[in-house]
Amino acid sequence: MRKEPSDAGLLAYRSYGGWGVQRPEHGTLGRYSPDMTKVLPDGHTVALTLRLDRAAYQLYREAGAGHDQALHNSLLCPAWAGIHNAPGLGTWEIELQAPPSDRVELVAMLWPQDDRDWPRGEINLLEGRVGTGRTLTNLHWPDPGTGEPAHAPEEIDLDLTLWHRYRVDVAPGLIRWLVDGRLRRELNTPHTPHDLPLHLVVQAGVNPAIREDWHDDLEWEQTILFRPLRTPGARA
Repeated sequence: MRKEPSDAGLLAYRSYGGWGVQRPEHGTLGRYSPDMTKVLPDGHTVALTLRLDRAAYQLYREAGAGHDQALHNSLLCPAWAGIHNAPGLGTWEIELQAPPSDRVELVAMLWPQDDRDWPRGEINLLEGRVGTGRTLTNLHWPDPGTGEPAHAPEEIDLDLTLWHRYRVDVAPGLIRWLVDGRLRRELNTPHTPHDLPLHLVVQAGVNPAIREDWHDDLEWEQTILFRPLRTPGARA
């Protein structure tokens, strides 16, 4: 990961893709590019942009890559990973607006400070394809018997293209998901990462359906707007 210059506190972040090819994967297209993540002049909002780099596409084709691989390599994607880490216990809150494009897939989540702790520590505030009218909430943990990843997904009805305030409360034995102050899900579980250092992450990829949109003059760009508001021990 590469550290990006930004304000101190909640806006301080790292991005992906600066030293080598890193991809959103999970069935999506594209690769991370650090310049797709920028703090806007208001000093509070992060712009996470997905864009087709047409010049890169043409260069990959000239180098002998097939259309699908050239497209995969030329779709630039954003990732924002907060530098501020805190034990999970408490309230985590963001604001986010997705673009009106069902070619965009995104996730906003809590992630463990030490990647080796995963799947413990991953809590998804929202996840999935924009434009479906639904989004996924989720908690991940290692199965106590096998150590294999386990999770508890649940969808909620929501239009991601509108500004919403997403909040997750973490306590021993309990996780609550709220949107715009309204309780949308409550999970009683022994697997809450209340004592594990976590940080906020927002990242996005491109749905493969974009292949259906292809023509020689295609120009494509979409932007997610995001504001980190509160984590245990810090507020914007």
